[in-house]
Amino acid sequence: MSDIPERARVILDDWFGPLDDNGVVAEDKRRRWFTKDDAFDRYLRDTYEADVRLALAGEYDFWAEDVRGMLALILLLDQFTRNIYRNTPEMVCGDDKAAQLAERALEHEQDKNLSPPERHFLYMPLMHAENIARQNRCVELFEQLAKDTGTMVLDYAKRHRDIVARFGRFPHRNAILGRESTPEEVEFLKQPGSSF
Repeated sequence: MSDIPERARVILDDWFGPLDDNGVVAEDKRRRWFTKDDAFDRYLRDTYEADVRLALAGEYDFWAEDVRGMLALILLLDQFTRNIYRNTPEMVCGDDKAAQLAERALEHEQDKNLSPPERHFLYMPLMHAENIARQNRCVELFEQLAKDTGTMVLDYAKRHRDIVARFGRFPHRNAILGRESTPEEVEFLKQPGSSF
């Protein structure tokens, strides 16, 4: 691994663990990424909330000098916020900064220096964006990743994109963010799979 700050290395090691010979993350690590688990949320809060606050305040911006440091910063801003501040407005407080970092990495093709699981999380801020250009870029990136690795995330990327294309935002965030839902969004939210 490249020369990155020790705290960034700790975050990457905790999130991904060691990859196997095929570049695959252990099942126990993968399972916790997308499972709602109060114990895991509490663990991240107890272990990393101070880091999230420092990242949001710009104190870790220098991590972005290296793509793996940037990835650790993106994890704090885009993933850890979703666990630590689940179902509160703060859960999306790092989204725009994370998306800007991802776009910066892509502009310089730094994603090519990452393993497939790392690329996945570099791209995730674009999937979380309420911005159709970012959503379209996200689908393109996951299409390429699917060709390279067979990842199953492409369907989720398309579903996110389609919702933003339809509504310009994610209706399932409306209640959390204090936004009024349109009648069409209210009907949409009654459907299975309308939120993530």
